[in-house]
Amino acid sequence: MKRVTLKVIFNALILFICFQSRGQSNKAFPKFSWDKVPVAFHFGKQGALTNDEAKFIASHSNYVVLEKGHGLPDSKNTETGIKVDAKKLKELNSNMKVIFYWNAFLDISTYEAHHVYKSHPEWWLKTKEGELDLKKGKTKRYDLSNPEVRKWWVETVKNEISNGSTDGVFMDAFIQVGSPANIELWGQEKYDRIQEGLKKLIAETRAALGNNNLIVYNGIRSNPRRNVGNNFPDYTDAVMIEHFGIINSSSKESMLQDIQEMEKAGKTGKIVIFKGWPGYAWLEKDFMAKPLKEKQEISRKNITFPLASFLAGAQENSYLIYNWGYRFKHGATDWYPEFDKPLGKPLNNMKVNGWELTRDFEHASIWVDLENKIAKIDWK
Repeated sequence: MKRVTLKVIFNALILFICFQSRGQSNKAFPKFSWDKVPVAFHFGKQGALTNDEAKFIASHSNYVVLEKGHGLPDSKNTETGIKVDAKKLKELNSNMKVIFYWNAFLDISTYEAHHVYKSHPEWWLKTKEGELDLKKGKTKRYDLSNPEVRKWWVETVKNEISNGSTDGVFMDAFIQVGSPANIELWGQEKYDRIQEGLKKLIAETRAALGNNNLIVYNGIRSNPRRNVGNNFPDYTDAVMIEHFGIINSSSKESMLQDIQEMEKAGKTGKIVIFKGWPGYAWLEKDFMAKPLKEKQEISRKNITFPLASFLAGAQENSYLIYNWGYRFKHGATDWYPEFDKPLGKPLNNMKVNGWELTRDFEHASIWVDLENKIAKIDWK
């Protein structure tokens, strides 16, 4: 009897550990459906959302991240801007999950919390030479090896979620924290301490937020020099693929790895956010100089490849974002005919034949050629 009891306790402990490592239960996830292409939103807007904008977003998705600078100058800071529009969206859609953007590494001046960080020079990250580590020479970085920095960071987000209308946090810049180039900048010992600090930050955030709020992080990224998968599954619920098919992730090898990492993460029960691009991004001056209608036309013309690539590896709780940037004016809420077509549940897993991908849904068949960046979707 004693052996049986110990065995039961041991099995219960294993289940508890597995639960903890996967984040929280699906009960806190946004309501998901395969009926049509599952779409998410992620943007920051100058000024508050109009009633019509809020109604559109709330009626077309159950998931949105509100970015840094959202709501300014109507609101005095990012925290207030997000709080105001999160409440508005959730009143329109009770299933809506609104996520608070809070960078895990960069001190962004549009937040009220920035003034606290600014008043603590002992918290500022420095190079091994003792100089300030500034992104592009101006933005301070958080020293995540410092427990006081992490305590302030966690208390900030806990306060915003508890007192606001948001349902979780988007932790950005994990890719930047983990870059091997930082070893030369900080030294190996400091680099290792910061990597450990990042893991502690995630665990401390989960402890503070509990299991009824989402922890989303950025993310998955593949390029010729480095493949980053879902490297932080413990205590997180969702991961973002940010650069599919653009910047340094445009090779066929990188795109295949991104899709396979999406499939792998999704099969473990994670939410996966896949950001597709129309072949251009807000960083490209020639593209941005075009009139809005021309940018929208290019996006309509080029949607098939990123959409089909997403569908090839998408699992339950996978979502597509499709636009050319992170501000509202970058096509953040543009809608496409493909999003209104019946999709249905997947009938099989993705099949990979060289650089060609195929998959079938109840109402659509997918074919993708990564080598030539072309695709076809046969809607049934």
